[in-house]
Amino acid sequence: MRLREVIGHGGLPRLITRLIVRGRLPHALILEGVAGCGRRTFARAMAQALLCASPSDGDACGECPACQVMAANTHPDCSELPHESTGADLPLDLVREVVVDAAFTSPLMGVAKVFILPGIERLAPAAANTLLKVLEEPPRGTYLIMTTTTAAGVLRTIRSRAQLYRLSPLTAPEVASILARRGLAREEADRLSLMAQGSVRGLDERSAEVPFAALSRLLAGPLDEALVGEVVGQLPKKVGEEAGERTLAAEQRRVLARWLDALVQRERMALAGADAEVVCDRIDRVLRLQHDLDRHLNPHLVVEGLALPTR
Repeated sequence: MRLREVIGHGGLPRLITRLIVRGRLPHALILEGVAGCGRRTFARAMAQALLCASPSDGDACGECPACQVMAANTHPDCSELPHESTGADLPLDLVREVVVDAAFTSPLMGVAKVFILPGIERLAPAAANTLLKVLEEPPRGTYLIMTTTTAAGVLRTIRSRAQLYRLSPLTAPEVASILARRGLAREEADRLSLMAQGSVRGLDERSAEVPFAALSRLLAGPLDEALVGEVVGQLPKKVGEEAGERTLAAEQRRVLARWLDALVQRERMALAGADAEVVCDRIDRVLRLQHDLDRHLNPHLVVEGLALPTR
């Protein structure tokens, strides 16, 4: 993927291409952003721009042999450590072999070498010390593109030697565009985007049907206990392993919070074609309930509150 094809992140793709054109791109960068906002996609687009044999305005051409092997994830001069989704730390031996030793060898296909290090906060101190050799004395044409969900969690010795760039969370329309690009029908992409919360990661499981129909009918009133039961009945009945130490009540509040957020997004989209005062009252009601949910109010009472006007 070329940088110009990256969806989201404001003017950052253009900034990177300008730095590449001017020869001023830092040799070590940290891309910070929420999980699922496209950090790895952005890093790979940068790598392709740096390794392209026929770049244009700081971006990859998308057609040369280098771009073709990048698209297939087989470029010999682009190495990527295991993704943070594996949950594994980045051990000393792996960092030394894949990054440090390789950085001091000549490129095999072009004039640059790119190393992508996802979840750099997983770097153990010993591995970080080894990486300093490349950070402090980078061979010409060598680039380290590191990613993290929180720069504060990155060892200071690494953070102080790299330029930090923050990727913004994805908007609902941006998420919808990404999903549509992946082949999802536009209507389904729009529906799922309402639950995105700035990220495309885990949307399949998050989409576990938001009960929009029941939520909207409750919001329109009057109170209907059958509808309340329908909504509450779709909340988790048990805590899965991925929930960690969360209690069942906390897991139910987490899911309900996502539903309410999706409901707010849908109501905002309805502003253009409905009675603005009525819609704004509904949105205000949901926002108040989100606040109550944050204060650990019982999920059943929160769902009932949808049908109770605030004025």
